Order: sequence, then structure tokens, then C-alpha cells
Amino acid sequence: MKEAESIPGGQKEGAGSTNLFEKFLLNCEAKDRVPRRHAVHQPPVVATETISSAGKTPKLIGKIEKKGKATKDSPAQKPDAEKLAAKQPEAPRAGQSHGFSLDSDEKDAEEPIARPRAGEDRRDKAEEAQRPAWERRTPADDRRWKRREDSEPRLFMACDDTPDPQDAQEGADKSRGQATLSLGMDLNLDWMTLEDFQKHLNGEDEILSGPPLSPSELRDAVKSGDYMSVKLALNSKEEYNLDQEDSSGMTLSILAAAGGQDDILRLLIRKGVRVNGRQKNGTTALMHAAEKNFLTTVAILLEAGSHVNAQTLGGETGLMKACKRGNADIVRLLLEYGADCNILSKHKNTAMYFAKVSNNLTVCDLIKDHSNTLSGVAEDTIRAYFESRLALLEPLFPLACHRLCEGPHFNLEFSYKAQQQTEGSGVLLFIFHANFLSDITARLCGPCSVHAVVLNDKFQLPIFLDSHFIYSFSPVPGLNRLFLRLAEAHTAKVKLLICAYRVQLQ
Repeated sequence: MKEAESIPGGQKEGAGSTNLFEKFLLNCEAKDRVPRRHAVHQPPVVATETISSAGKTPKLIGKIEKKGKATKDSPAQKPDAEKLAAKQPEAPRAGQSHGFSLDSDEKDAEEPIARPRAGEDRRDKAEEAQRPAWERRTPADDRRWKRREDSEPRLFMACDDTPDPQDAQEGADKSRGQATLSLGMDLNLDWMTLEDFQKHLNGEDEILSGPPLSPSELRDAVKSGDYMSVKLALNSKEEYNLDQEDSSGMTLSILAAAGGQDDILRLLIRKGVRVNGRQKNGTTALMHAAEKNFLTTVAILLEAGSHVNAQTLGGETGLMKACKRGNADIVRLLLEYGADCNILSKHKNTAMYFAKVSNNLTVCDLIKDHSNTLSGVAEDTIRAYFESRLALLEPLFPLACHRLCEGPHFNLEFSYKAQQQTEGSGVLLFIFHANFLSDITARLCGPCSVHAVVLNDKFQLPIFLDSHFIYSFSPVPGLNRLFLRLAEAHTAKVKLLICAYRVQLQ
């Protein structure tokens, strides 16, 4: 205050300015509590030249000027503010006090706004001139970055409306990369329809030219999953033996199925490859896919006519291999296609045995439920056909299932223990035509695909002249061999349920 008194009229102006600044500070604090637009940042040079004699920083001067323009004060306050702005000296004195002081936080915040030195300014301008045009900062960029610093972090992230050109280019490249599906080939799905894509998989789209491959090179391409090489080779004028085998008997279809190469497998099937080829140990393509849990591959092979009940030299089927590995989805699919879960392996084991070995409860339940369902459907169909005049005592062998498309022959071996026959009792063989849809249905009437039934080299006769579904049956104690001669229907989806019961007339 002593320095203020040394100025003529300083005490009066100091007292007046103190009261006025207190009013403005109160108004500014009230204004900061409500949402507001950010004031346009003034350049540091202008701010330092118009700094007030009260020691107020450019930031507070900006608020005072905005307050005088934006708020509606009384007419008496407006002339006082104009007089105060006119009486402000050019620069404040060191250590001068006007009745209020800045907090330490405000002082720290105001220090970086100090006027840069002339040497540093020239150096910054020289470095700025050497930068590329797209890296230079303009006054508009300075104002934009100042607004970002004053705003909250979330607003700082949201108001970045001028992305870097390199970032924009990288983002565009990334978006284009996401629209491309990698299938081991240069293929963009954004322009292909579903029909065109299916033609591409079947090899029916545009035939591209390419050098022919040798049989060994074609085999290596199938094994490694090189779809484009296989496609170009099969579309060329070169003739290939698609059923070629190696030393172990593996064909091209077995190689594709064992590797889960679905696209190549579709292409080979389209070109006429056999899907029921066998290795020297009897393993088929379906067995490889079922064991390795390739669900889509198994579905493709089944639709192409692969035999689901084929057996290896050890008597194992694809169902047994899937049960051994605990592949529940494969087991479910094979059962829906008519896999026989009662076929015996060389060591007299069924699919249920392998399911128990894998300790997979889901697979065990699938096998058990399917067997119970088939037995229930067969018994209900027999009772309905005989109108409950025939009682079923016990089965001679577990119910067997044969797909008519797998061949016109059916063979079965079973053991029989002789029992004393009572009056009105006997043994009958039943052959059902069944369909596995949403519900399993069976019938004992209508068109029949059975031509002959042979048991131990003896023909068995039907008990009804107009029906070839029910036969008299005379097994012998010990091992019995059953043979059925069926109609040839390679594309039929019907399944035959075969069972024999000791029955009693009522």
C-alpha cells in the first residue's frame, strides 16, 4: 500500500479498484459454477500489454472483458468498468498489492503463459519453417489445442476433428482389410453374391489359366490345403486320376477329409471323386473326419453318400471312433444319419463300450437314448400292426440299423440259446422301413425293399403272402448267420430296422 500511496491519487484509485475487483471476482466465481462457452483465447502479446494495474493475469483480464460484454450489468457499473480499463497502466510493478492475492495454484497455472524470450521465439520460428507443410502449426491449431487443454479429458478426446493424414490412411487401410475374408486365396466377399461364392467353391466360376500339376504335386496341394492350386489344376486340360492312392491306400478325398479341407473336398466331390475309398486297413474318409471332430467335413461326406456303417479290418466304425474321442456333435450327427450303435468290433465291443472308455457322459446318454427310442418305435409298430394280439417276450439280438443306400446286402452274426417252446409261441423276424426325421417313424406295410432272407444258408419265408416285412425265423443253438438281399437304391434315405423277437399269441 505504500507504493500505491506514492502514486498521485493512488490511494483513492487503489481503494476504488479493490472494491470493483472484488465484485468482478465474485461474479466470475458465480459464472464458473454454471456451464459456459470457452472464451476465444487471445494471443499472449495482446494479453500482456493490456494487463491491469491490480496485477491480474491475462486469463483474468479475459474474464473481465467478457463479463463486461456478455453479462447484463446495471448502467452504473458499465461506466466504472470503462474508466477502470482506461486508467490501467501498461505493466504492473513488482510486489505491488491491490488488496487481494492469487492462490498458489493460480500462480502455478499462470507461469507457463509468460512471454517467450526473443531468441527462443526466433529459434522456434526457424524450426517451424523447416517442417513440412502438413506438420506446421497455425494460430488456428494453437487456439484449438488451448480449448482442448481447458476442457475435460472426455471432451478432449471427442473434439479431435482434424485427424492426422497418416492415421486416416491407416484407418482406411484397416477398414478395407476388415471387409476382406481370408480363405487362403485373394478373394473379396464384399462384391460376391452367395450364388457366385457357391460357384467359386464348386469350381464353376471363371476358369483361370495356370500351369498343370503333376499327380504328386496335386497330391501335395490337397494335403497342404492349397485350394487355388487344386482348382487351377482340375480346371486345366490335364486329366487326373482323382482316385489315386499312395502306399497306404490314402486317396485324395481321404487326404482332404483327414486335414479338414472342406473347400477342396467339395471341389473334389464336384469333379467326381469317390468318397467311400478305403485304406489298406479299411479306414475311410468319414472315419478320419469323425475321429478328428471335423463336423462340417462329416456332414459333407454324409450328403455325398459316404457309408456311415463301414468298418475297418478291426471292425470299428466312424461312430466308434467318434465315441472313443468323445466327439458328441459327431456322434449325434451320425446317429441321425442311421449309424448302427450295436455293430460289434473284432473284439466284440459296441459304440457304447468306446463311449464308456472315453468317460464322456454326454456321448453315453446319446447312445442309450437313441437305442431306447428305436426299440420303443419298433415295439409300438408291432403292437399296432397285430392290434395287441401278439405279445413280445424277448429279443434274440440287439436291434440293427441299415441304410438302404449303403448297399443291397446286409449281414449279421448272433448267438442263440435254445429254449423250450410253448404252444402259440415262436420266433419272428421283423424288418421295418424307417425314416429319421424330427420323429422316427416305422412301418410294416406298403412297398418293401426286401427280396430274400437267408438264415444259415436256408431261405426264410414271409408269414403273410402280401407282406415281406415279417418272416418266420428258425435259429439254431450257437452261432447264426443272417443275410438279407435288398433292392438297390443308392440315393434312398430310408433306413431298415432289423430285429427278431420270441413272441406269444394272445
